[in-house]
Amino acid sequence: MIPTFPWPHGKRCAVAVTVLFDDGLDAIARAPDLAERAKSFSVWEYGAARGVDRLCALFDNLGVKTTWFVPGEVSMKHRDAVATVAGAGHEIAARGVAFEDFSTLGHEAQKNVLLRSADILAEVTGRRPNGFRLPRGLWPRHFDQVLKEAGFDWSASLNGDDAPYVHPSSLVEIPVHVELEDRPYFQFNFAPAFPKGLGRIASYEGVLHNWKAEFDAYRQYGRCYVLQVRPEMIGTPGRIFILEQLLQHILQHDDVWLATGGEIAAWTAEQAGPLETRHPLNIFEHYRKEQGRD
Repeated sequence: MIPTFPWPHGKRCAVAVTVLFDDGLDAIARAPDLAERAKSFSVWEYGAARGVDRLCALFDNLGVKTTWFVPGEVSMKHRDAVATVAGAGHEIAARGVAFEDFSTLGHEAQKNVLLRSADILAEVTGRRPNGFRLPRGLWPRHFDQVLKEAGFDWSASLNGDDAPYVHPSSLVEIPVHVELEDRPYFQFNFAPAFPKGLGRIASYEGVLHNWKAEFDAYRQYGRCYVLQVRPEMIGTPGRIFILEQLLQHILQHDDVWLATGGEIAAWTAEQAGPLETRHPLNIFEHYRKEQGRD
């Protein structure tokens, strides 16, 4: 049986709205030549030009506090925008400095990037981040310990559950899922193809239906619904209304705890017990031992 997670104030489930403000670093990481392709790259520049303002206006209008994951380079490039987001009461969390693949870095290099990213965000926003989302690549072995050493308390990077849990290092993990992300539905560019194999943009009604259906199920089962959106994708004139209608649907329920990643992590650190034997994290560790990979 799946255990019931104890949310605060008798709430039935938790919802975290998160924004990935990568400003094209994610695209350049996959296709470096995009930096020299002004027309193609302008797809990603749209987020800072228009999407950020639309998101902030929507969140302010609905009274929703969110968590924004921002790479250090983006924070320096768009200092005023990031400071404005933080000043409006939204949480700013880390996402590396230059969209690094941490699985290619050694322990000390990983830690140095994490510390540098935290320093940058602290300088821009006046507050040191304690949350992190992996930019790209694999989750390195014992990376939870590295995050703790660098001063982070929580991550929203892995997919193996639908409620928060605690790593052996005491790092809190808030699981995320691709079906609650805007990129698989809306990211599209003809040349180079992003993503390869996707022939068309998803219908807006279909995406809204999916996200509402997922929320209804998370609420029924008492889990943690983590939405992931990007200014350049959800922030267009038509798509912003998808997000508005979704949030209005969520806000109709007074038994839902709508919180930032940091708030969810702090609560989890106090409430979560030891992981079940069959939890994906324990199963993975057991598999590694069986394979002699430790």
